[in-house]
Amino acid sequence: MNNEYKIDYDMFTAQEIVQIINFFRLIEKTKYQKVDPDLLKTKYNEYRNILRNKALEKQYDKMLYEKSNVSIYQVIKSLK
Repeated sequence: MNNEYKIDYDMFTAQEIVQIINFFRLIEKTKYQKVDPDLLKTKYNEYRNILRNKALEKQYDKMLYEKSNVSIYQVIKSLK
């Protein structure tokens, strides 16, 4: 399994973990290139439906920011 991200693998199914990691990679991609805003919104909504936990969202946002210097919150906020 991918240890690149600090995800609690016991909380999610394998499919959900793949979706979370793909979302993280999509967010990281915004640092270097333009990503379709509609795709970002769709994947963000899927991500939120998987997590269903505001504290966990904040924790993962912080983890991703520390790893890649990209904030999920800031990327999504910039779409509005």
